[in-house]
Amino acid sequence: MSITLITGASRGVGEALAWKLAGEGHTVAALARSGEALQALAEKAESESLSGVIIPCAVDLRDPHAISQCVGALEKRGPIETLINNAAVVENIPFAEQSVTQIEAIVDSNLKGTLFCTHAVIQKMIPRRAGKIINVSSVAGLRGISGQVSYCASKHGMVGFADALTQELIPHNIQVATICPGAIDTPLWDPEKNPYPGDIRKTLQPSELVELISYILAQPDHSIFKRIVVFPSNEWH
Repeated sequence: MSITLITGASRGVGEALAWKLAGEGHTVAALARSGEALQALAEKAESESLSGVIIPCAVDLRDPHAISQCVGALEKRGPIETLINNAAVVENIPFAEQSVTQIEAIVDSNLKGTLFCTHAVIQKMIPRRAGKIINVSSVAGLRGISGQVSYCASKHGMVGFADALTQELIPHNIQVATICPGAIDTPLWDPEKNPYPGDIRKTLQPSELVELISYILAQPDHSIFKRIVVFPSNEWH
């Protein structure tokens, strides 16, 4: 029984992805800070008799020790075959007005959490010479966006991390892919603080990202998706 570990799985894209993969028969470890939301998701999957299972993992990505313990416990149930780094925190506020606490929350969750989780998982993947890692970054990791300085910094870091990690893991037959989406209609998106020009009603739907990730996971090991950029038409400029 192999396991797909998804971070940020209590809502938005992560929740939708966990549900789809479990529905396809996968064993999904759903990781987030909200234990109640994860437990509700797991119970719903069981009550609706999905062919797969969702394992709730209430973990703070800012805590490397807790992540290591979680990965160790999951590996006792089965090998973690896929890691999807999806968790994200965003604040749309001028950098000068951000508190140090807000800056730390964004960088720690988006960047350091991704590093900590990946570091724990690849310790298991490398000896097996198998695994897939998908990082959900953002177009904010490719350009600057006013009002999202800390978020941009964290997502640029995530893109650089993924590029370097790809070079290290290719010899171990481990794939690393990075998706850089534009605005997605999730609880993170605040249309009142839209940083993009054009029609704010045009946002990506979580289902679109879920289908893209599902497609990447279905490809053979020799196919490598280094970076995929996808955004709604109103962000094209």
